[in-house]
Formats: sequence, structure tokens, C-alpha cells
Amino acid sequence: MSHDAHLEVSGDQEDPTSGPLWVVGLAGAVLTLVTVLGVTSIYYAAERAEVQHKVMSVRSQEAGLRREADRMAMMNDAHWEQWTDADGILAGERTLIVPMETARDLVKKRWGGSEGGH
Repeated sequence: MSHDAHLEVSGDQEDPTSGPLWVVGLAGAVLTLVTVLGVTSIYYAAERAEVQHKVMSVRSQEAGLRREADRMAMMNDAHWEQWTDADGILAGERTLIVPMETARDLVKKRWGGSEGGH
């Protein structure tokens, strides 16, 4: 097709102007970068929350055994304990071990309300 002088439209150019092209290109690049960073941060925040939930809610077998041993220790009768080191030498003072229920009753009797307390 040949370009005749009578078919020319004023302002008609083959290439677009560079100013608006650069603005649209930079805006598209910034929008793409913001979208990628936003999606990445949302992904890692969700992953971190999931890992934290897993770590906090896991009840290991060792922890369960420890809780059961502590519960059983609270059910024992009051007794004295004295520890020794590996050579059998006494280490520390004797300690009175009192079950939780007994200790609670003693505290209530001693300091509880107006029932003969101080």
C-alpha cells in the first residue's frame, strides 16, 4: 500500500510516543513486583503460622510420660527425700515431699478465712 499525501491523518505516527510507553511499562513492572512480593509474604506467613501451630500443639510421648509421672507423684503420701551423688555421698538437705491435696488442705487450715486462722 502506498502512502499518498491525501490519506495522511494529522498526528498519525507509526511508532507510539515514548513517554506514555515508559510510564505504562514501569507501572506494569512495579505492579508485577508488588504482586509477587505480596503473594510471597502471604505464603510464608501462612507457612510460619502452620509450623508454629504444629510445634506448639504437638504433645510428645516424653512430655506425656512426664505429666503422668508428675500426676502420680502428687498422689503419693508425704515423705522425706534426700539426694545422693554418683558416689553415694549425700548432696543437699532432706526435703519433705507433700502431695498437692494434702498441701492445699494444710494451707486452707492455716490461712483460710475466719476458721481459727491468724
